[in-house]
Amino acid sequence: MVTRIGALALADFRERRRRPGYLVVLLGTLALGLLAAPVGDSRWEVFQVTDLHGRYTSGYVGTVTALGGAVWLSLAGFGIARGTIGRDAQSGVGRLLAATPLSRIGYLAGKFVSNLLLFGSMLLALAGTALAVQLIKGDSDRVDAVRLLLPYLLITLPLLAAVAGCAVLFDTVPGLRGGLGAAVWFVGWLVLVLGAQTGGGPDLLGMQRITASIRQVLAAGGRPVDGVEFGVGLTADNRVLGTFDWPGLGLGEASGPAATGVLLAGVAVGTALLGALWFRRFDGPRARPGTRALGSLGSLGSLGAFGAFGAGRATDPSDPTGPEDPAGSAAASSAGPAGFALDPTRLTAPRQGRIGYDALLGELRILVRGQRLWWAGVAVLAMAAAAVTPDGPSQAVLPFAMLWPMPLWSRMGHRADGGSIDQVLGACPSPLRRGLAGLLAGIVPALAVAAVPALRLVGAGQARAAAGALAGALLVPALALLCGSLTRGPRLFQTVYPLLWYGMVNHVSGLDFLGVSGSRAPAPLAVAGLAAALAVAALALDAIRRAVR
Repeated sequence: MVTRIGALALADFRERRRRPGYLVVLLGTLALGLLAAPVGDSRWEVFQVTDLHGRYTSGYVGTVTALGGAVWLSLAGFGIARGTIGRDAQSGVGRLLAATPLSRIGYLAGKFVSNLLLFGSMLLALAGTALAVQLIKGDSDRVDAVRLLLPYLLITLPLLAAVAGCAVLFDTVPGLRGGLGAAVWFVGWLVLVLGAQTGGGPDLLGMQRITASIRQVLAAGGRPVDGVEFGVGLTADNRVLGTFDWPGLGLGEASGPAATGVLLAGVAVGTALLGALWFRRFDGPRARPGTRALGSLGSLGSLGAFGAFGAGRATDPSDPTGPEDPAGSAAASSAGPAGFALDPTRLTAPRQGRIGYDALLGELRILVRGQRLWWAGVAVLAMAAAAVTPDGPSQAVLPFAMLWPMPLWSRMGHRADGGSIDQVLGACPSPLRRGLAGLLAGIVPALAVAAVPALRLVGAGQARAAAGALAGALLVPALALLCGSLTRGPRLFQTVYPLLWYGMVNHVSGLDFLGVSGSRAPAPLAVAGLAAALAVAALALDAIRRAVR
């Protein structure tokens, strides 16, 4: 059993490390290491100690990069860790595994170990970056491998083990496999990981032990410690007035973080194996041939919306009640993809003047498929925005309203769950028109949640802020379309957008795509121009992909 689990985990890790999402998150991890411990005079920080800055000892560099890696990978890493069970089901690998003696528990354990290998490879790269930064900075030439690596083993790795277990669980629980799961995890990340700094919840980042150790060093050096505050998060501050020499956590101070780490590791294993309650090992009842194709076809609403042809009835070779006309059945089976029967008597010509509208309506139906209560949420957000008075250029409901369409936007630019719908749409004219229809379909939900906050801003005399809100409503769907086109899946957008949103609500001026920080935010025209550039890049990428088929 152990050998099978190890082989499955290693094979899965090798496959995933070739994906673009892995490279994006790895590069982001290395960049974060340089931000957490900058070599030059950068004003960006990941670990803040009021107006002080630590000397680059092995312990300090290891701690700040480990904390940054814990915060970053617990969010961005979750996006690339999950989805592997769904890929096995779509690629057919799952059915091959179902024919082996590997049990459900063994399969989920293999996926959990694969996630650990994924995170472990990134932590090794981050630790190497920390060592290089210490040597380049030159504050301390003494390399203490124990103090450098201990924060990774005590803090970051146990937390990421819990993330790996949750990724396996989310892959097995119906309803959490798609964009909704990404939104749920983002909220949980805000509450548990970032909230761990406040001391009001579980100390997932080991902040209590770290801050107590630094306070002792400051007090021993004669510095007042009453007003010293600590925080973890990407911020920019020029008020560094002094430095302190902190050796880092030693083995004698590891008892607290080690106990939390052991608890997290146990929770991680239990969470991953809990998915066995829903996972059926790919050997459940088989779907009838044509069922998935019919579902994909129905989600489009009407294939006549694209002016190419009308929808026929899905056929099942095992169904004794087949088409009455053998000739028509033969023509359908030879002319269309498997699972579709095209009745020539039902083919419709495009209605003049409605092709664009019907294409937009069809794409919008695809986005909101399975989200029956989505528009009810829009209504609730609109009422809340109407009741809240803007505070200067900021409308309190707007940033949270822009999270609500995230599950819809993550479907843009790809048809990962659309069955054979791409093959059907490939017969339609004007791929550019369909691409534009998909972009407009993503803009509709954005305008639906941003309209009332923008009107409230206009009523409060904040015309620039209202324009910024509308420009942001154009930017996010364009970003989603490009991310989906690049990777042919939802994970990249589900990783990038929460980070962009987090930077925006923390008033990082360069990331304020909604203009909530007023004059410090990018100009609305610049945001709209960036949205247009992203949309053009996505459409061009789709055109290139079709041209080289």
